Amino acid sequence: MTNKKTDNSNAINRRNFLKLGAAGAAIGAVTLPAKAKESVVKKIDEKTAGNFIKTHDDFPHEVRDDYKPHSNKDIMFTAGWWGTHPEATDVHESAKKFAEKTFMHFEEKKGFDQLSKSLNAGAWALHNKVSPMSSQAISGEGILKWDQYKKKEGEFLPHHDWVNSHQYKFSSKKTASDTIKRAARLYGASLVGITKRDKRWDYADFVDPHAIMEGRPEDAIYGWERFPFEPKSVIVMAFEMDYEAIATAPSDVEGAGAGTKYSEMTKVAYQLAIFLKQLGYQAVPCGNDTGLSIPYAIAAGLGEGSRMGNLITYKYGPRVRLAKVYTDFDFVEYDKPIEFGAMDFCKNCMRCADACPGKAISFEKEPTFEPAYDGAWYNAKGVKKYYMDAKKCFHTWSEFGTDCGSCMASCPYNKPDFWHHRLVDKITAAMPGPVHNFMREMDILFGYGDVGNPEKIDVFYNPEGRSYNGH
Repeated sequence: MTNKKTDNSNAINRRNFLKLGAAGAAIGAVTLPAKAKESVVKKIDEKTAGNFIKTHDDFPHEVRDDYKPHSNKDIMFTAGWWGTHPEATDVHESAKKFAEKTFMHFEEKKGFDQLSKSLNAGAWALHNKVSPMSSQAISGEGILKWDQYKKKEGEFLPHHDWVNSHQYKFSSKKTASDTIKRAARLYGASLVGITKRDKRWDYADFVDPHAIMEGRPEDAIYGWERFPFEPKSVIVMAFEMDYEAIATAPSDVEGAGAGTKYSEMTKVAYQLAIFLKQLGYQAVPCGNDTGLSIPYAIAAGLGEGSRMGNLITYKYGPRVRLAKVYTDFDFVEYDKPIEFGAMDFCKNCMRCADACPGKAISFEKEPTFEPAYDGAWYNAKGVKKYYMDAKKCFHTWSEFGTDCGSCMASCPYNKPDFWHHRLVDKITAAMPGPVHNFMREMDILFGYGDVGNPEKIDVFYNPEGRSYNGH
């Protein structure tokens, strides 16, 4: 008779982690006195028994009195593609290099070959056809135009892109908010929140690329006087990107994961704006343009800020793209900013900073009001947060010929929406630094977030377990 081998080690695999209970497994691995562990487990039980997500009445990050809204000409994408800043020469060259590699060049290397480039091209196709400059932070282009057309009597406009002369009246602010959110979800948004318009997060001015192309740089910058109405509310939407596509970062397959959502968010923002116009209210759909999407998303209760500079949502982590709709409709129940421990976790984790191939992400322990590096004309200073070096990031994109995505792929909050991952999220929200460090190491041990792994591309295409015909 063969004796079964008994494993008396302290190793924790995925099964044992769940079998022991996430709290017990986590605390068991942390170096703390027994009494302290007992207290911490009790604290976890208390925190995770109820709703651990906190809400805030005001914007949750400190903003200095000298903060000024960011200029559109200083946005990295705008400066890169249109050369709108005198110190952006090197960024402009990187933009050219990026474009050449993206559209005119493929390699034999897996993830950057013709198959991957073709997948990426199809993903971006709709966005690049109907609103090609929105991703470059240029406003009012393509179907995301600012027009608020009033239909003439008897005029037939089958596209519905006009403001109805009759305004629909909702029975309550809550009903209005719920209805708008349901419409956004129907059209394709994964998450949606509504917040008041806040001029701090709007671009201070705008760039007209046509003036630059026509040799009139003196006319390239204009202000809010061209905006067709006074916005009162901003509807913010998040779009979940494919987990397996983002896991291939950095590659063109990851770029396809991003591009798919740029195409989708363009469509959905336009549809939601039409919905509001047909209700009789003015609305402008936006992608990266017109205002800063991340602070607006934080204000609308969709998630928290992060070390990498992206929004961290509770359900999808940083694996989202953002769009918004400005409107003059304000008979709504506004959402509040939330907190579930992501920013605190960022203080101890730093996986995104480790994974970043361009070393663009800060290793600073605490958030600051300004970036730690010099010459950051492209950062909106004065908000207490983590500052990432957008120039280094953009240079890295030019080397790959696609957007990188390594920071998102490596983040421990970037998980499929499994129940045990949500449980771990609760623990990280309830716990101090030692458990945060442990959770980071468990994430690595379980094989999550390893970037630059070509095997992830095979996983993306693997037909096993998939049904393409519905049976």
